[in-house]
Amino acid sequence: MAAIFAEQALLPDGWRDNVRLTFAEGRIATVEPGATALAGDERHAILLPGMPNLHSHAFQRGMAGLAELRGPSADSFWSWREVMYRFALSMTPD
Repeated sequence: MAAIFAEQALLPDGWRDNVRLTFAEGRIATVEPGATALAGDERHAILLPGMPNLHSHAFQRGMAGLAELRGPSADSFWSWREVMYRFALSMTPD
C-alpha cells in the first residue's frame, strides 16, 4: 500500500476533509489534508487514529497466589469477585 485517501480524517487539529496519507518503510510519511486521491490509493470514507487500551490489570499481580485454591464450598465466582474488588480498591499508586 503506497497511500490511503480518506474523505474525512480525525487529525490532531480536528476533522479534516480529503486527507491523503503516504507511507515509507511501514510508517506514515506524510499527512496531506485537502488532497486529491490518486490512482492506486486505498480509499476510505473515514479514517480514525488507533485507540490505545489504557486499562490495567496491575492489581492482579498483587493478588498472585491468593486466589489459586478454592475456598469454602459456598465460594463462587461472585464471592471471588467481591474479594478481588476489595483488594483492587485497597491498592494505591505506590
